[in-house]
Amino acid sequence: MPIPRPTAERLSQLARLLDQHSHAAAISSSEIEHKTGWPSHTIRKDISFLELDADISTTAGYNPVALAKAIRKTLNLAETDSKCCIVGLGRLGSAFLEYSGFAGSPFSLCAGFDSNVNRVEILKADFPLYPSFKMKEIIPRFGIKFAILCVPPQQAQATADKLIECGITGIVNFTPSLLSVPSGIEVENVSIIDALGALAARLAAENAHKE
Repeated sequence: MPIPRPTAERLSQLARLLDQHSHAAAISSSEIEHKTGWPSHTIRKDISFLELDADISTTAGYNPVALAKAIRKTLNLAETDSKCCIVGLGRLGSAFLEYSGFAGSPFSLCAGFDSNVNRVEILKADFPLYPSFKMKEIIPRFGIKFAILCVPPQQAQATADKLIECGITGIVNFTPSLLSVPSGIEVENVSIIDALGALAARLAAENAHKE
């Protein structure tokens, strides 16, 4: 059975939370509810999509290490060679050059691209940076499948089209532009405005419920 997108997103976040509690013998659904705000019944339903071994669930809760492993296996995140690139090395994109959050994750940053050749030469990173015209050469050579898109909004669609031509199958879109992509290509839109709007809506609903 295909996993619904909201469930997959929660499970991915849950795996990171479980990593932070890997020292614990067990973590209960009520503890997860307290830390995430997700209802316990939602957590249990999400976990029901996983293929669980006998040692994952105990009377005290879930084994955090075993559950995180099951999540990553189900979401195809068990491999450690899911290669990513950054496209657009302006203020936002260049911030990822020193981002340490990829350590210990199944994803690795292995290339960066920008249309400004001077910017590529000046910036420093632990992985190579290239002019954008080299995407067609570098992306297939490195086997890169995911791209973090940080270009100006007016360049977003054209850049996404080029990335797909180069073999990219997943795009994290940090631009405000909504992308049109063919079937088989996945896009995750990330917007601070949308996130703030969602927070404001939830707070408004909570306050209305209290009144």
